[in-house]
Amino acid sequence: MAPMSWLLILSALPAAVASDAPAGDQVVTRGASGGPAQAVVEGGAVQLDGVEVLARRGAARVAPETELGADEIDALDAYDIGEALDRIRKAYGLDEAPVVIVNGRRVLNPGDYMGFPPDALTRVEVLPQQAAGEYGAEPGKRVVNLVLQKNFQSRDGQAGANTPTAGGRVSMTSDVRRSAIANNDTTQFGLRAARDTSLRADERSDYLRAKPGSEGVTLRPATQSVGANLSMNRSLGDWAVSLGGNGRAQRDRTFSRVNGELVETRRQQQGLNVTTGVTGELAGWTVRAGLDGQMSRAEQEGLTNSVNRNRGVTLNLGGDRALLTLPAGPVRANVSGTASHSTSSNTREGVRTERTVESGELRGTLNAPLLRAMPGEEGFHLGDATLSLGGALRRQTGSDGGGGVNGSLSWSPRPLVRLNGSWSRSYETPSSAQLFEPDFYGAPIVVYDFRTGRSVEVLPLYGGNPGLRPQTSNTYSLNASAGPVTRWGLTGGINYQGSKTTDGIGALPTLTPAVEAAFPERFQRDADGVLTGIDQRPINLGSMETRNFSSNFTFSLPTKPGAKSPRDILSWRVSLNHSVQLKSLTVIREGFPVLDRLVGDGGGVSKQRLSASLDGRRGKWSLSTSVNWNEGYRIRRERGVDGADDLVMGDFTRVDLRLGYTFDPPASAQAAGARRRSGLRLGVDLENLLDARQQARRGDGLPAPGYGRDEQDPIGRQIRVSLRGRF
Repeated sequence: MAPMSWLLILSALPAAVASDAPAGDQVVTRGASGGPAQAVVEGGAVQLDGVEVLARRGAARVAPETELGADEIDALDAYDIGEALDRIRKAYGLDEAPVVIVNGRRVLNPGDYMGFPPDALTRVEVLPQQAAGEYGAEPGKRVVNLVLQKNFQSRDGQAGANTPTAGGRVSMTSDVRRSAIANNDTTQFGLRAARDTSLRADERSDYLRAKPGSEGVTLRPATQSVGANLSMNRSLGDWAVSLGGNGRAQRDRTFSRVNGELVETRRQQQGLNVTTGVTGELAGWTVRAGLDGQMSRAEQEGLTNSVNRNRGVTLNLGGDRALLTLPAGPVRANVSGTASHSTSSNTREGVRTERTVESGELRGTLNAPLLRAMPGEEGFHLGDATLSLGGALRRQTGSDGGGGVNGSLSWSPRPLVRLNGSWSRSYETPSSAQLFEPDFYGAPIVVYDFRTGRSVEVLPLYGGNPGLRPQTSNTYSLNASAGPVTRWGLTGGINYQGSKTTDGIGALPTLTPAVEAAFPERFQRDADGVLTGIDQRPINLGSMETRNFSSNFTFSLPTKPGAKSPRDILSWRVSLNHSVQLKSLTVIREGFPVLDRLVGDGGGVSKQRLSASLDGRRGKWSLSTSVNWNEGYRIRRERGVDGADDLVMGDFTRVDLRLGYTFDPPASAQAAGARRRSGLRLGVDLENLLDARQQARRGDGLPAPGYGRDEQDPIGRQIRVSLRGRF
């Protein structure tokens, strides 16, 4: 279908960014006499004698399941909102990246806000699962509401250096930014630069002993990169406009041995993305319309000489409104659509190829409240219940097109208890990156070759795969959660999820005889049968079926009431996450047998994972630590039977630690009422504190080749020192 056809179809769709709650700092209230009153809410709720607050600044349409206030956000000790959101996602067991709304509203580009300092946030709300339908997201997706301060300005900078404790590599980073918020108007500008020196095999004696002849080989490339970003959002009456852009340039340099000779490979990349759009009210709909453009260029010299250029443009439209009102509340419709046109050209060794992909998607959801318990309602009631139904149509060049349907039912029998069930069937087209990312050779990696019983150093090939087919997925989940309760804010939840995917898009499984038989074109061997290269570009797998059970538990130690001294604890938060893989079946390619990955066929998978984290702040000090444990597993050489030539992977535990200290600023430099000190902040991060490395043995108990101290992970423990300041 031509791009203009999609544009004509989508131009009929309204777009959506809106909330029923007021976006400003003013909230509607009602006095004791029934007359109107006005109150100002900044951050938390306001309590006034004789005044009932009916709305809260920045509140979402759905009450939050968990809320993080200023102290808890600051205790994360993150540099920007993007890092803070990632920490929150992991702490609360959100497996996928959440849908982000800002001040209770869908926004054109949530990335515009990710570079702001965390203290630009008043609070963060993690919404319950029924919020997905309310904001037009797929079932199972979680929604996070970022509530910004009404007024905020800052100029920040950060510089850091890190190196493995074993030496051999140094990384330097620097970042400066300017951020401003005035009501609904925001501006953020940033500049970044980074430089990594290479890590060579000569600098790891254990690696050289295991792989003699690797002198001069690069285990980690030397890289240099610079980047800049700009985002602006401005109000024009009842409408708002946005403009954003980011650019990045990077150079990599690696050395590898090919046929006994040391070969240098250089790679350069440049990319630019620009976004613009408008939001507002139109014919009873809250609407948004955005246009995104991107262009990139990548050039590689060395093993192969190639130049790749990508260009693309995407139109995004959507809208939401209340269609009718039921006794339990309004039925809300969300519609959205995208149309994109992408072109890619590749010149390799003088031969030029060009490809064009056009794709489009139409999506709609209906969110209907079935039950609603009124505050203070006495007697028996069934609580709150919400039903969400949705569907989508997709089309892409080279495919027959398809679509999907989904539904979810959420029930809260009591205010602090939530039950949710969801199901979806989707037809997903490959992304532009999966199709068109330029081909390039990465740094050498060490793999265990079951055919020879030896470990070998090979060159992996990465990039996109224009031949990828769309994948079809069926997913269902059952979830129960409760909390927060007690002064500690105890919150917990359990989740059971299953999925089955056909033509699933993913990476090549672990090298086994079964995998090589299914994809012989992906492995290169010399005349003696020695493995020399692996094509790691994405592939379509025949089918995959998984089931897993997970649980999450989070609590916070309460702050001392009225605490003013820096020695008093401001915030401590602890989280525990556990998951158990119950089923993992794969058919690598049509016509091949089913492989049970839990017992080691076709590349094993860890059955259990456990993670724990702690974030705290006390006065000038901050502490963050995390522990991640993966249970060991088996990789069989032959399907259906354990053997002496199998690989048995050991349990793996990683511990990360972060310490921070903020120096007192000059009295004149501290703004009145500022949440964050303006003094320098010194940070020390210890990544992989215990210097853990993945261990493995053969099925007969002997050490497994390729799993020496530095072969899989030559970096190990790293120490990072950073200085952060506001000026």
